Amino acid sequence: MKQFIPNRELDELGTGVVLTYLKKSGTAGLPRCVDIEGIANSMGLNVVYETFAEDDFDKIGFLSDGITPLKIKRGNRTVPFLFPLGTIVVEADLRKERESGKRRFTIAHEVAHHILGRHNPVPQFQRTFDAERVYSMAEMKSHFNWNEAQADKLAASLLMPYFIVAAALKDFNHGNKLKIFGDEVFAPKDRMIIKKMAAQIGVSFSALLIRIKELQMVEYHSISEYVEAALMTEVIS
Repeated sequence: MKQFIPNRELDELGTGVVLTYLKKSGTAGLPRCVDIEGIANSMGLNVVYETFAEDDFDKIGFLSDGITPLKIKRGNRTVPFLFPLGTIVVEADLRKERESGKRRFTIAHEVAHHILGRHNPVPQFQRTFDAERVYSMAEMKSHFNWNEAQADKLAASLLMPYFIVAAALKDFNHGNKLKIFGDEVFAPKDRMIIKKMAAQIGVSFSALLIRIKELQMVEYHSISEYVEAALMTEVIS
């Protein structure tokens, strides 16, 4: 069974999940923002919020397998808690409004793990240790990084399918591609457009920036073009 899923396949999976959810939920018209918690619930996943107490402070989302406990704060105590299978646990601090984009991506990431587990079930390292082979730390890290990268890519496809991003581009830039100078530089006007698009879609600026490049919604120009036009013009007093 294959382990690597091409980006185009992940994109198609993400779009298919969103469109199927919209059809089944009876959503009228084209939404401007994906209901990621609704999608999670439609798959039998329950989203809850807890204060994490794991040694890894970067852990902000968890999809329970019904076997592995998660360390959480309950009052002043740290307790290992076993959540039911299919529970998505999200760090409670992400409920704050300013963390909306991060919260939604975290939920999408865990939904993506669920989808990948059903679409492309592959043995995890903790299940493949045996007397015949010992996996190195480098191999385990490589597998973990690959698995997380695939989940991130699918999460982006769930939150930002082509038709959602295209609608935002139409709303804020008449559907015209955004100009990028060099590899990373946007004019202030276009950066503001991206910020407005991100707010409407419910994602972070950086996540949308990566996505619009993937979807080829930018047109590339020489960095010197921007420097000459915006930075090197003579100031007239």
